This record gives sequence, C-alpha cells and structure tokens, in this order.
Amino acid sequence: MTMTTTSTGLDGKTTVRSSDPAEQARIDARERENEDYAKAIAEAPRRSPQAPIQVAVFETTVAEALSKSLDRKQFDESLRRELSADPLLRIVAVTGLSGSATRVGASDEERISAAREKGISPDVWILPHVMLEDAVGTSGGKLVSMKAFTLRSGVVSAYGTGTSRPEAQGSIFQNAQVVAGAAMKIRAAVVGELGPNLPDREAVAGLQRARQQKAADSIAEQAGILPEDDTATRMRKLMDLAKQPKQPAQSSVQE
Repeated sequence: MTMTTTSTGLDGKTTVRSSDPAEQARIDARERENEDYAKAIAEAPRRSPQAPIQVAVFETTVAEALSKSLDRKQFDESLRRELSADPLLRIVAVTGLSGSATRVGASDEERISAAREKGISPDVWILPHVMLEDAVGTSGGKLVSMKAFTLRSGVVSAYGTGTSRPEAQGSIFQNAQVVAGAAMKIRAAVVGELGPNLPDREAVAGLQRARQQKAADSIAEQAGILPEDDTATRMRKLMDLAKQPKQPAQSSVQE
C-alpha cells in the first residue's frame, strides 16, 4: 500500500513524500518545476510604471459579532468602488466560490486556489476581513477603551513577489470612513509596494504557455501517447490514465 505524507516545517515550507518511488519522482519533478517557474518569474521583465494592474477582490469575510449588522453586499460594492478610484487598477470581483473556500475559517490560500480554479488570473489578490478589535480612543479628552471597527486586508502578489496587510479602524458608526481609509491604503500597497516588483503580464503569459505545454507533454508521456497515434488512440490512452487508482488521502504532520 502506497503512503503519501505532507509535513510542514517551522519555516512554513511544505514537503510531500511518497513510499512509491515512481510517485516520489513525480512529486520531485513538480517541486523542481515550481522552483524553476518561481525563478523565471523573478527574472522576468518588470511591469512598466503606467501599466494597468489586474486586481481580484474577494468577498469580505465578516466576524461573527458583525454578521447580523453588516450588509456585506453593500460593503463589498463600496470597497470595490473606492478601489476603482485609482486609474491603474482593473478591479475584478471574486464571487461564487464553492467547496472548502466558503467554509468558516477557510484560509486565504484555499480561497485563492478556488478562485484560480475558476480561471481568475490577476496580478494581485485582495482578501478583506472585517472585525471588532479592542482599541484605545478618546472621549471628553480622556483615554477610553473601545471596540474598533477594523478592516484588514491581505494584499498578495499572484506571482509570489510580495505581500502587504493594510488596515483601517474607526468606530462602529464609521463604516464608510473606514472603507475609504482602507481603500486608500490598499491602493497604495498595490501600486506603491507591490507594483514595482510585479512581472510584465506578457512575459508571464509566455511563461505560463510554456508551463502548460510542459504539463501536457508530461501527461502524454504518462499515458504512453506516441507521435503516430491518431485522435481516437490518444483519447483512449488518456481515458485509461484517468481510470488509474488515485493515491490514498495524505496525512499531515508538523515538524
């Protein structure tokens, strides 16, 4: 019986190991491919300062304490409208995700993966989260403790070239001001922090085409497809490959 395990080190790096030598060879090949792709992205030409930036904005995740009082649809529309104020940003709404990406507590990585499966391919992902947090304010000239309405967003380069976590706070009655303030900080993070290190989209498209072709060639090799095979034979071999048993569920350990 083949066993596949996933371990995560203290540095956050995930390592996959299989007891099947052939499967381990495929895992190692994928890891090398991912490393080569990351290196190619790092060496690709950077976008020009005036080139548009494609930005995918997820639906806001809302803390339970605000779930009944906050109109999330209206909140999301306001945030996207504020972000669109920057002429460099091309905003795309990420909606309609399914599966584990919609469950309470889904990680940013799971949500991004689900969006990619829908064919969304931006330069930058924006993942907004709203919550109430303890803060210190002033009332009558005195310091007082309060619950601050907080909008914190993950701003993530789709190419692994940078991240930022801008936030804005205000009172529970200052939603509009908080959205406006957060959007200004998000725009600054996208354009000023991540923007200069984003790769040129045409260069990325070329790298992705090469990667897709390599993946197709790998599948054809696994299926035993020969250059002289006709279409029917190719389809039959691909179907036979798809019918092969899947690997058992992975176990996960922390090292």
